[in-house]
Amino acid sequence: MHSKYLWSALGGLVLIMAGAAQAEPLKADPAWQEGKLENGFKWQVLATPHRPSDKIEVRLEINAGSLQESIPQVGFSYLLPRLATSYTEHFSSAEMQALLPQILPDAEPKYLVEVSYDYTRYNLSLPNNRPEILKEAFSWLSDAVNRPTATSEQIQAIRSEFASPLVMLPSGLNDAWWRYRIKNSPLMGHEPGQTIVADATAEQLGEFYNKWYTPDAMTLYVVGNVDRRVLNDQINKAFGGLTGKRETPATIAALSALPPTPVNFSSQGVTKDRIKLVWDDPWHPVVTTASLERQWLSMIANDMIKNRLNQRLGRTVLKGDPLNIECQVQFQRYKCNMTLDVQLPALKNSIKQLGTELVKLDKEGITEAELKALVAAQKEQLDKAIATYAKTDTTEIMNQRLLIQKSGSIAVDPESYQQLNQKFLNSLTTMDVNSRIHQILTIKPTMVLTQPAGEPEENVKVLSDLLDSIMTPKAEEAK
Repeated sequence: MHSKYLWSALGGLVLIMAGAAQAEPLKADPAWQEGKLENGFKWQVLATPHRPSDKIEVRLEINAGSLQESIPQVGFSYLLPRLATSYTEHFSSAEMQALLPQILPDAEPKYLVEVSYDYTRYNLSLPNNRPEILKEAFSWLSDAVNRPTATSEQIQAIRSEFASPLVMLPSGLNDAWWRYRIKNSPLMGHEPGQTIVADATAEQLGEFYNKWYTPDAMTLYVVGNVDRRVLNDQINKAFGGLTGKRETPATIAALSALPPTPVNFSSQGVTKDRIKLVWDDPWHPVVTTASLERQWLSMIANDMIKNRLNQRLGRTVLKGDPLNIECQVQFQRYKCNMTLDVQLPALKNSIKQLGTELVKLDKEGITEAELKALVAAQKEQLDKAIATYAKTDTTEIMNQRLLIQKSGSIAVDPESYQQLNQKFLNSLTTMDVNSRIHQILTIKPTMVLTQPAGEPEENVKVLSDLLDSIMTPKAEEAK
């Protein structure tokens, strides 16, 4: 669930934002070829023949995860890839051990499969100029997503060694913050990777497979130096024989709105008190130029807030502890965090200074000089990204594609992106940025305080009320 931030198919620039827009639709990058087989199986391919040394990245995603498990089926979303990475109908355990070194991802962690709440994804990295390996990999993937052949006895035998080093689960599943965050959402009680029930049978596993592992719920992604015509034929031969059709819509993995009530947690993972102000909004896919520009504006506003606060707070007891702002799309929510790490004795004073500087920024706004410097930096970053895009690693290209696909948004080609962004930056004014800063600062965030384990618990409500009294003073005081 802790995915990368959804910035771009350009290594950190094509931004994704919340908010519907009535504007010109974004045109998808034509370099990506897309298709669908007669059984509903979908595929997307980015061929890079101009880069003959590229490795071939392959991802097969099934729109099914732990959220689709009923009570008798707990653990089945993990069990299916657990079986597939051990042996399949046409690949014995020995043959799997011979194949694995040739298809495992190079980057750490070297997981072959990811299992989450709402998807299961197979991740393969193949050498170039080895067409026989690609053919064998497709053959195994076809087996992996076909009906399992395990018996009830084999399923029960796996219970004692259920975890696999080849199958990855989302990080932080047991974190106190995540347990709090999924309250009152469909995700609660559906954590992936739970041990299968003691009396699970092959028939029950087959029922789960038939219902959710249908070809119309699968998408294959391929990036690298491949021959599209040959690849299309290989995809059809490997996956055209899959049968079934999704009859029951999958439950949407969606978080509930974050309550405004401040919360406090204890953690072994921090050495200072960590204050987070969290802004939580519904997520809307980016499909128009206007929504893209609004996200750029939000990002610039966040950068200006961060720069101003670090400049001012750096002169206080917070020197050396820079404030950070990060945004993330996560299960139909768009969350932004303002994070500050401080020592316990400076906690209240830090809140006062933070609130005071935010009020000043809201009142004074940014200057022309500040905006000019930031725009210059944005243009320089844009030029570098465009110049280096042709050399971007195929793994990074694939990761960005998957992020954008999961968000339901549209990624444009690099040239169109550059034109849109240049036009936006050239027309940007301090009034635009200050207006967006004001909008952000008038929304009351949720305060989350994480303290080092063993430290006396601080009253987070008192801290939240202190910040609120500075940010939103009473009417009489304001007058």
